[in-house]
Amino acid sequence: MSLSFQQGILIIFPLVIMPYLLRVLGLSGFGVFTLIQTGILYFDLLITFGFSLTATQHIAKATGDIANTQKIIAAVYYIKSLLFAASCIAMLICLLFIPYLQQNILLIFFSAIYLLGNLLFPDWYFSGIQQMKNCTLITLISKFISLVLIIVLVRQQNDISKAFFALAVGNLLAGCTGVILLRNKIKFRFTLIDKKFIKELFKESGYVFTSIILVPLYSSVNIFILQAFTNPLVVGSYSVAQKVFSAISMLASVINNTFFPYFSKLYTVSVSTYRKTLYSVLLLIGGVFLILSVIQFFGAKLIIELLVGRNTGEDISYAIKILQIMSIALFFSPFVAFFFQQMIIQQQQKELIRNILFAIVVNLVSAIILSYYFSGVGMAINAILVYIFICYINGNAVNKKIKQPAT
Repeated sequence: MSLSFQQGILIIFPLVIMPYLLRVLGLSGFGVFTLIQTGILYFDLLITFGFSLTATQHIAKATGDIANTQKIIAAVYYIKSLLFAASCIAMLICLLFIPYLQQNILLIFFSAIYLLGNLLFPDWYFSGIQQMKNCTLITLISKFISLVLIIVLVRQQNDISKAFFALAVGNLLAGCTGVILLRNKIKFRFTLIDKKFIKELFKESGYVFTSIILVPLYSSVNIFILQAFTNPLVVGSYSVAQKVFSAISMLASVINNTFFPYFSKLYTVSVSTYRKTLYSVLLLIGGVFLILSVIQFFGAKLIIELLVGRNTGEDISYAIKILQIMSIALFFSPFVAFFFQQMIIQQQQKELIRNILFAIVVNLVSAIILSYYFSGVGMAINAILVYIFICYINGNAVNKKIKQPAT
C-alpha cells in the first residue's frame, strides 16, 4: 500500500503543477518545458538502471545478512555513480549542439542536481526490506516543497529554469534524507566493493534496463519528432493532451501491479487456471478502459479547460481535438503493460525485446510520416496505430505460449 501510494504521488504531482505552469508559461513555454523534461527522463532511466527490480530482489534475499546487504548497497551506488558521471558528460555534449541550452546553461546544472537526488534516493533498499512508509513520506514532502517553490518562483513565461530549480531542490532533498535514513538503518562502506558482484549486478540490471529504456523510445521520442516538423504551440497542445492521456492510462499500472504477483505464482502452479484467469482479467480491464475512453472523448473540452484555463488568450481547440483522438489509444493502453508483464512471467524476455525493437522502428516511420503531413493530429493517430500494433504482437506471443502443451 505504501508503494502504491508513493507511485500515486509521482502520478498526481505532474497533474497538480501542470495547470499552473500552463497558465504562467503558456502552451509554447510548456512545450519547451516538456521537451527538456523528456530529455532528463532518459538520463534518469539510465541512472536507475533497472535497480528498482534487481537491487530490490537482491536486498530481499539478503534479509538478515548484513555483510551481503552492505555489499549490494555499495555495488548499487558504485554503478549509479558511474552512470551519473556519464549522464553529466552527455548533457555537457548536448550543451555544445543545442542553442537553447547554451542560452539557458543553468538548465544543465539544475538537471544534474535533479539526477543526483535520484541517484541518492535508496527506494530500492526500503522496497527490498518492505519498509516503504518513510520513503512515501519523503516523496510526499519533497514534491510539496517543489510545488511551493514553483508557485513562488515561476511568475513569467521565461521562468522555465526556475521551474527546474524547484524540481531539483525537492529531488535533492529527498535523496539526502533517504541516504540519512539508510545510514541509520545499516552502516555501509564503499570500501566493500566486490568487483565480481558488480559485474554480475551490472549485467543482470542491464538486461532489465534494456527492456525498460526501449519502451519510452516509441512514446516520448515522438515529442522530439513533432518539434522537428511543427512549432512550440503544436508541441505544447500535444504535450497537454499526452500528459492527460498518460495520467489516465497510469491507472492501469495499479491494476497490473496488483495482479502481477498473483499471476507470477499462478503460472507456476497451474497454466490452465492461469490462462482462464488471464482472459477474465483482460475482460475486466477492457470494460474499465472502455468507459474511461468514452469519458475522455466527451470530457476532453472540460479537461483541457480546467488545465489550461478558459481565458488565457490561446487557442486550446487543437489540444482538445488531439485528446479526443487519443481516447481511442486509451482503450488499448492498459494491455501494453499487461502483456509486457505476462511475457516476463512466461520467460519470453528475448521475444519481448525483439517486439519492442520492432515497435520502435514502426513508430519512427509512422510518426515521421503522420506528423509531417498532419502535425499534432497525425501524431495522435500514430499513438493509436502503435498501441494497437504492440497489443497485437505481444498479445499474440502470450496467447501462443500459454496454449503450448506443458513439458
